[in-house]
Amino acid sequence: MFDFLHISVWGALFALLAGYLIGSIPTGVLVAHLFRAPDPRVTGSTHTGASNVFRSAGPVAGALTGAFDFAKGALAVWLVQLIFPSPWVVPLTGAAAVAGHCWPIFTNFHGGMGVATAAGLAVWQFPIALPIFAVAYLVVNYVMKHQARTMMLTSAFLPLMLFP
Repeated sequence: MFDFLHISVWGALFALLAGYLIGSIPTGVLVAHLFRAPDPRVTGSTHTGASNVFRSAGPVAGALTGAFDFAKGALAVWLVQLIFPSPWVVPLTGAAAVAGHCWPIFTNFHGGMGVATAAGLAVWQFPIALPIFAVAYLVVNYVMKHQARTMMLTSAFLPLMLFP
């Protein structure tokens, strides 16, 4: 029997599907279209995330995309937790939201890298994560002077930063 702390099979499937569909919303494509900029899937790195939108559509569009991508991670978990208040909802929904952002069904599975969506999930789960991550990012970026590598390195160490 599948009963991970009172979540049913249907609850788990709902969490996975809802997280994936919310994560699949192509915010970078929508924001670029709103700003009348080129589709981020055909410019720069061809990813639909905030970094590529920033490069192809400008800083305001990039910041807006980053905020929406960040919100997708937290929003997905919050909405599903309202329906299924189980501790298993957070990892199921969060992982599905990040997967949806990386491989969205609405754009033929061509999405972003999932960093902002995963950050939104991390901040939802651990609110102290944002200031810790921001300081670590600024320090590492000052040393490395390469945004993509800095984001990958600080994201990889985020779980260690949150370990008590």
